[in-house]
Amino acid sequence: MLLKWAGGKAWLVKNHPYVFHNSESYEKRSLKYKSIKYKRYIDPFVGGGAVFKYLEPEQSIISDVNEELITFYNCLKTSPEALYEEVIKHFNKHSNTYYYEVRKTLKKDELGIAARFLYLNYTCYNGIYRVNQKNEFNVPIGDKKSFHYKVEDFINNSAKLKNTIIQLQDFRETIAQSKKGDLVYVDPPYTTKSNKLAFTSYSAKQFSWRDQEDLSLLLNQKNTEGVKIIISNINDKDVRELYSNSQGWKHKPIDRVNTLAHRPKGKKYKEIIISNI
Repeated sequence: MLLKWAGGKAWLVKNHPYVFHNSESYEKRSLKYKSIKYKRYIDPFVGGGAVFKYLEPEQSIISDVNEELITFYNCLKTSPEALYEEVIKHFNKHSNTYYYEVRKTLKKDELGIAARFLYLNYTCYNGIYRVNQKNEFNVPIGDKKSFHYKVEDFINNSAKLKNTIIQLQDFRETIAQSKKGDLVYVDPPYTTKSNKLAFTSYSAKQFSWRDQEDLSLLLNQKNTEGVKIIISNINDKDVRELYSNSQGWKHKPIDRVNTLAHRPKGKKYKEIIISNI
């Protein structure tokens, strides 16, 4: 959805698309995937929206606690051409000095917030979203100098959001809206019991191990109600224990390359897909 996103799932839909289809396709790594049938797609940690874009659901709810991110999606949905024009104005002025001026200058209007957000996202280091204790974006400039998207890309992505409800809210509220037959995809910050807070300051309110436990309680309840659920998480013993096989959860470890690692080819680490499908 136009964004670069550290921790995003573009790599997952590209290399492991069978994750988002039925279990038989997953087991066989079939090239002829059978689609999961669902009434509505729900994503309470939408981030860069890679899974949403891949599935192209007819009806959906996407949400996040990042206010600037949600403002961006709302503007992309309602005003794609105007948003494109504002973003291009930023890129026409792009320089090291201009980047840091924009980074320290907050906008009050929604279009200005959304354009600033996309400009900083595209030109900052590795698409990282990080804020300090004052909730101020503080990522240094990256090496991108131009913007390759066209106005048609904004219009096409806006069309994908036509039947999407976009909400600024906590994951608890979003998941509570799910009903039998919905598909919920959950990609929370990767917090473990031993490392009680996520490694990045994604928002002023960090995602804690208590949040990880609350998330599992919600999803275990929704599992009993017939909601279809796919979870991406870190492959950690304590995380796995939150979703037991006895409750119908299937665990599928997946290797991922961390492109933020200080090595040319990235560093592999373990993720896990937990699903009731």
